[in-house]
Amino acid sequence: MISGFMVVKNVLKQGYPFVEAISSALPICDEFLISDGYSEDGTYEVIQKIADLNSKIKVFQDQWPTKKNSSVLSEVTNVVRARCRCDYIFYVQANEIIHEQSAAYIKAIPSIFRQVDTFSFPFIQLLDKYKIAENFRLRLAKNYPSIIAKGDAWTLGTSDAFNRTKILRSLIRPRRVYYYLAKGVEFAHANPCTDYLSRAMYIPNPIFRYWALSPKNFLEKCRVHSELFRIAKFEKSYTEIERHVNNSEAFWPLAAEFLEFTNDQRYPKPFDAIEKSNHPAIMQEFISNPQNKQYCVREELYEQLKYL
Repeated sequence: MISGFMVVKNVLKQGYPFVEAISSALPICDEFLISDGYSEDGTYEVIQKIADLNSKIKVFQDQWPTKKNSSVLSEVTNVVRARCRCDYIFYVQANEIIHEQSAAYIKAIPSIFRQVDTFSFPFIQLLDKYKIAENFRLRLAKNYPSIIAKGDAWTLGTSDAFNRTKILRSLIRPRRVYYYLAKGVEFAHANPCTDYLSRAMYIPNPIFRYWALSPKNFLEKCRVHSELFRIAKFEKSYTEIERHVNNSEAFWPLAAEFLEFTNDQRYPKPFDAIEKSNHPAIMQEFISNPQNKQYCVREELYEQLKYL
């Protein structure tokens, strides 16, 4: 049994494909918990509507801390994570779409690798249809209290209390100290496929993480990151980008360069444009329509949600 969980706040205005993300995860999950941070843009009303359509979905409202840094995201994520009651937890962010060809594999993984505690999956990061980065993120784990969202909630990991206890207990056993140090070095360079703690799993298709679907959504998301979390790098002016908001061909390369600066990551250029047929089916209509200037919830998704 798998508990999925997600945090949202004003994601409708920022252009997160959150209904598609929920829909893509529901076939994997036996329950799906959503925490809304008292959204004011219609997000809460949408998730309430889909909860009425599908009994797997449980909706909560949790006040976000008033402090201004990215750790807010992990704090609110761990509030809803603690409500998960199934054997495994599956963390899904509001812009992450599980490809339909991968859902059944993810669902089956806990039954195949019963001894393994946590699983990481491949991700690709996209601006519209352009792939700008890729990595692995820990998303599926046994429902141990020590496994929580870390940092700015970009991944799951073990809690500081758990790590501290393990380290202190190992001090009286020198061989255990060496084991942890050696494993730490080993995991920094490779994820052994035989290890019982964690595995990086290849699936038929990576998880598609849409950083932004339209130029207007991109700019709104940048503003929110800068104002809400005081992420210093997002305070860099993007006036030059904003001038091209109505010209997507000029806008996306500039936006990619802006993200490259803020995230300190580099990717070969020119950026690959992923063909429509290779995107998750639930996203293909939006990606292929050049008239889509801003995210909106498609009515047909509500009907599909009833049966997931």
